[in-house]
Amino acid sequence: MFVISGSPISLLEKHNTLRSSFVILFTFLSTISYGQWNNSFFDQERRDTSVGSFRIFVENLNYLRNTEYKTDITEGRTLLGFQLWPELNYQLGAGTQVALGWYSQRDFGGENWRTNRPTFYIQHRKNSHLFRFGTLMGATQHRMIEPLYDPENVIDNRLEEGFQYFRNTKRLDTELWLNWTKAIYRNSPFREEFTAGLRGELVLLDQERHKLTVPGTLLAFHKGGEIDTSKMQAESRYNMSYGLRYSFKPSGIIDSIDVRGYGLNYEDVSPKPMNYVNGLGQYLSVAMYARGFGVMLNYYDAHQFHNPSGDPVYRSVSIRNPLYIRDYRKVGMLRASWETQMAENMRFLFRANIMREFNQSTTDVIAEFYIRWTPEFMIKKG
Repeated sequence: MFVISGSPISLLEKHNTLRSSFVILFTFLSTISYGQWNNSFFDQERRDTSVGSFRIFVENLNYLRNTEYKTDITEGRTLLGFQLWPELNYQLGAGTQVALGWYSQRDFGGENWRTNRPTFYIQHRKNSHLFRFGTLMGATQHRMIEPLYDPENVIDNRLEEGFQYFRNTKRLDTELWLNWTKAIYRNSPFREEFTAGLRGELVLLDQERHKLTVPGTLLAFHKGGEIDTSKMQAESRYNMSYGLRYSFKPSGIIDSIDVRGYGLNYEDVSPKPMNYVNGLGQYLSVAMYARGFGVMLNYYDAHQFHNPSGDPVYRSVSIRNPLYIRDYRKVGMLRASWETQMAENMRFLFRANIMREFNQSTTDVIAEFYIRWTPEFMIKKG
């Protein structure tokens, strides 16, 4: 393993830090910002209705995601299949819902179902506050950028369990959540695992055609416990992002022009850190949307950055071989998307991404499409 700890900063590292600070400062002063794809296509939320009503929601996501990677950082693969998630929702009180469902997922070509699990949550909404316990509104609905949270989780790891709190006002949009991923019991031969997150976005300017906000995210990852028998030491790691975001709605056929600039940090405060003690990076992008089409340019630059739940293509440590390390990463991306309504409660989304790793001189390609069907049936009105 490779660990940087307590050593003097080299001239190269100083240069990289100064350059990173300059680019982030430049972004704050001069960009218009949105950043990465708007993933509201995948959002799942149940609005309140009359007390005593029963409804059935069906969440069906059909997916094809193909990654062709030449980089040594991660591996390419193809995901092809569907998710089916029926849910019975009961409006228990004003602003209070209880829901029971069953989540199933199957990859085409597999002999068995990938997942078959019950789901349950209690949700209470009052004014600008929302509290949820049980199955979370997770995956891309956390609104995190890709270096911190892998968008492929909407396929690979959609179910999250724990609790979350939202507050949404004219000036502040924030979320606090705990995702408990592995429980332990007395004498369990493994450690407990959980992820905690805090995301916020402060609105500085909100006009008809202009919006300026300051977004930030803090993620904490922990593995440990006191009643297990694994004899493995605890791990505690953190990711943080901070930036500036501005969106502009011009007149004409263009719906919006958006740019986002982020600074990124990684910290490992475990008793025995893995790979890196800390790292930093920057993530910049410009996007334009018009009539369902989108075009985006991204630039990513990082030094010794790690992301336990982020997209692996942004890491400095290879997922193929942990001994393969690239301290400096420089990646440019060109993306395109198209979204359209196919029928009532059914939408189609296509995305393509070409990535260029400048340090390695490699080109990677991602192509994906989704069909999402979300019918709703009223069983009993309140």
